[in-house]
Amino acid sequence: MTRFNIKIFSISLMILYALFLFPTWTLARQATSSNTYYLQGNKYLARNKLRKAIKNYKTAIKINPKVARYYYKLARAYQKRGSINEAIINYTKTVDIDPKYYRAYSGLGDIFLEKGERQKAVSYYEIYISRCSRKSEKYYFRGRICDIKGNNNEAIKEYQKALKCRPKYFEALCSIAAIYAEQEEFEKAADYYLRARKIRCYDEETLVNLGIVYTKLKRFRNALKVLNVALKINPFNKDTRFYLGKAYYGEGNLDQAIKQTKKALKLDPDNSEIHFTLGLYYDKKGWQDMAVAEYKEALYLNPDYLFNKVEMLNRRENPDMQQDRKSKEAKENN
Repeated sequence: MTRFNIKIFSISLMILYALFLFPTWTLARQATSSNTYYLQGNKYLARNKLRKAIKNYKTAIKINPKVARYYYKLARAYQKRGSINEAIINYTKTVDIDPKYYRAYSGLGDIFLEKGERQKAVSYYEIYISRCSRKSEKYYFRGRICDIKGNNNEAIKEYQKALKCRPKYFEALCSIAAIYAEQEEFEKAADYYLRARKIRCYDEETLVNLGIVYTKLKRFRNALKVLNVALKINPFNKDTRFYLGKAYYGEGNLDQAIKQTKKALKLDPDNSEIHFTLGLYYDKKGWQDMAVAEYKEALYLNPDYLFNKVEMLNRRENPDMQQDRKSKEAKENN
């Protein structure tokens, strides 16, 4: 073979080599690039920077549109932002690409529960249970179904089974705490929220709920402590502001109580309870005209407000009445 032929042969080999390797190299580079955006999106999602998280997930999908977990995390980010329709689209896309990606079904269940479509929520949770292999998850979502149907005692039993499998199951702890809080067993509720807080120290919802429970228990210093932590995380939560006002009032600091309640009112100006409570604080301060104005506004927004307050007090004095009401609601849901 002449030197010229050897040179042509070498060039041909190089071209064939490049043609063979280029698609593989491109795919590998594409996968690395998309995964980089996906991981960056996860970091933003963990820090609640939802706009940036969504942007990164979308970029990952644009580069590689066949990865189920990209759509799942995009749906999670949309759900946290409150963009429900976009979340549903992306959860559905997740299971279209990979029917075994069962986590998407729990996300769909959560969305329909938020929308008040309980039966749809239950059906998605049941699919999740049938496809999930982890016992703790199965028990937890069975608990959620019982919770939805108003079977609180059965729900607690299922959540407890989940905790037995996984003692640091944050969501199970919070769910049990919420049931006890609804049943006005505030000591038990506080215990479970505290256990949950040890797992996620700076979870805003847990801090606010614990603060509310402490306020109900008249442990106002404890309430102020956790609610002020929640306030640093999110100063625009009206529940944080409102119950800070109650805690300050319990501690005898009427000026701070008024200040925080007024800020809560700015965040939710059509809330009759906040108007009425602010009226009570004005009353205590001796500002009668301002108090009357708030009372009138509360009654204008909700003419049945005082009737509902009286009914609530009656239920506290007559627990059997409350139990009958819950049984009736459970039957209607079934």
